[in-house]
Amino acid sequence: MLQDKTLAFLTKLKKNNTTEWFKDNQADYKRSRADFENFVSQIIKGLSSLDNNIEKQDLQAKKCIKRINRDIRFSNDKSPYKTNYFANFNPNGRKSEHASYYLHLEPNNSFIGGGVYMPQTPTLNKFRKEIEHDLDEWELLINQKSFKETYPNGIESPSKLKTAPKGFDKESPAIAYLRMKGFYTMRKLTDKEITSENIVPEIIEYFGEVKPVIGFLNRAL
Repeated sequence: MLQDKTLAFLTKLKKNNTTEWFKDNQADYKRSRADFENFVSQIIKGLSSLDNNIEKQDLQAKKCIKRINRDIRFSNDKSPYKTNYFANFNPNGRKSEHASYYLHLEPNNSFIGGGVYMPQTPTLNKFRKEIEHDLDEWELLINQKSFKETYPNGIESPSKLKTAPKGFDKESPAIAYLRMKGFYTMRKLTDKEITSENIVPEIIEYFGEVKPVIGFLNRAL
């Protein structure tokens, strides 16, 4: 179970996103980080029983969680810290380009899901080819009633090409998917949901709905 205080810390950080404030509130940060790590460990345990590939990776919570420090070298926004916690659970290892499960914790903007957001072009094209090759199977998976109920927006993409990507036929039956630059799902969670007693098994259940999609995509690599 995630503590309300962890969300409260992120809310305060958003209002006071400076190095000075962060240093003065190190104790609160460490408590919230430890709470999130414990939460992620519980999810890893549940995911391991759901997905054998996750179990084989022996994932560690610390290594699944992204750094809170922002890379501001090429950004106009010089805020030094992210105002969320993010964890990625990859069935092929932490540094893999394979499709994965993920958890985003942020006050009033938490969500979970699975897939790939914006992979490098060579990897993206492998996913596209897999979808084009087995389009019927792909559409069967993403049109399952339970999948659509869990992820009402279905398969999403960070952006789309105006036409077919290089090397693909614009008349392909799969063109709607070939134009996508990523393939992922998202289910929003309210602050009340994410801090509820039963949220871990519920998250594992939601991950179970996207597991076949992740498996399908990862056949390409």
